[in-house]
Amino acid sequence: MYDQEGIRIGLEADPSTRGNSQTGLNHHPIDLTPKDLTVLLESIQVSGYSGTIAGLLTKPEPVPLFTATELSVISEPLAIAFREAKPTERVFFSLPKPDVTYSEDRTVGALFYRGSYLHVVVTDHSSIIRTDTGGGDYKDLRDTKNMKLWVVGPAQAVKAPDLEEPRWAHFERVHISLPLNDVLMRKAYGRGARPNQERTDSSLPSSTTIPTDHSAPTTSSGELQQQIRGLSGMNQELRNRLDEQHKQMRQLQEQVDQLRREVPLSNANGQSHKSTPAP
Repeated sequence: MYDQEGIRIGLEADPSTRGNSQTGLNHHPIDLTPKDLTVLLESIQVSGYSGTIAGLLTKPEPVPLFTATELSVISEPLAIAFREAKPTERVFFSLPKPDVTYSEDRTVGALFYRGSYLHVVVTDHSSIIRTDTGGGDYKDLRDTKNMKLWVVGPAQAVKAPDLEEPRWAHFERVHISLPLNDVLMRKAYGRGARPNQERTDSSLPSSTTIPTDHSAPTTSSGELQQQIRGLSGMNQELRNRLDEQHKQMRQLQEQVDQLRREVPLSNANGQSHKSTPAP
């Protein structure tokens, strides 16, 4: 669907779909704007080691999955692809290494939307130097360069429930799942929007409305008064217990004082009996 300057965007069969099961099909087509996709994809980072001694010895630092320049180019073709995709298809991307004339290293992966999650799978990234193929012509599919995907705040990655987890292809081990609406809402709040406010945000898909967060607990004035009364009752009960403990402490102290007074008197009586001669 897009093939310019080495960048390719298109549709392909999704190997993670599960036949005719509704839970195993993608929710395509979907109307995502280029701005939506930019917000979602700019939160993803990737790390991994290069196929060199230096790459194995150095700690990999996460870098953006796509640069700002790349996102400005691919966001529109990706949006078009999502509007054309079928439930059994996913959107693939393949980008050359930026700012170089020629390189075999590319950023390659795929995207699809299922349930409430945008799933992202990456099979290669141009920032990680191509592993030595040992004279072969093609990259070993089993070599993931120890890649890992990360999400930067305020977005958060999640693990999809087992029933919604895609059936990933054998060599597609580098993937991440983003709760689409949640990520877009968090980004919107970061730009000054107030949470728990019912509205349709321009950063969301045009068909998506963010409802008030009914899962958040709400407390009325009557419930607050009831809670205050309950706390007051608990405080009174604690005071009564403390008073009872103080009373018991005073009684124990009086008993100890009485015993102290009785012991010397008993000793004195015993000594007086010993000094008195027997009749």
